[in-house]
Amino acid sequence: MKILILGNSDIFQRKVLPALCKIKNLKLELASKSLKKTDKKIEKTYSSYQKALEETSAKLVYISLINSLHYYWAIKSLKLNKNLIIDKPMTLNLKQTKKIINLASKKKLLISEAIVFNKHAQFIKMVSKVNLNKKTIINTKFHIPKLNKNNFRNFDKFGGGCFQDMSPYASSMIRIFFKDTKYSTKIKKIKNSRGTVESFKFEAKSKNIFLNSSFSFNKAYKNQIQIFNEHKIYFINYAFSPPIDKTLKLDVFNELNNRNNKIKFKKQNVFLTYFNSVFNILRKKKYNFFYKEIRNIAEIKEKIS
Repeated sequence: MKILILGNSDIFQRKVLPALCKIKNLKLELASKSLKKTDKKIEKTYSSYQKALEETSAKLVYISLINSLHYYWAIKSLKLNKNLIIDKPMTLNLKQTKKIINLASKKKLLISEAIVFNKHAQFIKMVSKVNLNKKTIINTKFHIPKLNKNNFRNFDKFGGGCFQDMSPYASSMIRIFFKDTKYSTKIKKIKNSRGTVESFKFEAKSKNIFLNSSFSFNKAYKNQIQIFNEHKIYFINYAFSPPIDKTLKLDVFNELNNRNNKIKFKKQNVFLTYFNSVFNILRKKKYNFFYKEIRNIAEIKEKIS
């Protein structure tokens, strides 16, 4: 199998490339307008995205460009019959996402948004222990320090802002925990001096579940999920961006007997887990789940915005 990557982004270098390099018999090609030092496993490079799409024999494209370019190059790729993986956020709005889904469905091609935190063992274990038919309170925080002033995420014209960048996490939490239940939402966005959203807080509430979330580009680092359910408190750290070099754990505190249980997990490259699952579905050529999941996440994002 061969994959073409559009964009030599920071996340590609730090997380995507190390994961792809662990997959046997996978050939890599890279298209970038600002080529830097790359891994020796990359067999071919291009300086033009269009030329790369036209010349490559790869059937799978990974888009890792600035957010505002995702839609344009996704449509270009699909028209050339390429299966697609796109960094989050897939697009900037629901209208764009629907057009991508419709084109992919028409051409029977795979599309996937690279949201990976829910593939980690610590998150999966936590979700499996929660009884969502009982009263449940979920608190999440994902805060990062102020970005470098030239970072594209600081500018609306590049699809930046905390809401665009982190709302896929918020939407995924609603999809996973609320599923098909009716819920109401409330959101508060805080903008910087340029008018770009630098943080947002939102609540989602149903009959049994209350989700309280905070996301920020301008606070001390926090990355956690805490759940209160049936006299137990579940807590995980590095929840939305699990590192590959740490042994993570799920803390379970029982309020009835004041006992704390720690469930430890082996080091896990969650991007590798994600890619293996995508490649498995690519081989089976059954993509309806992805179409439904992507549409659902985009509709939730539109609702909470």
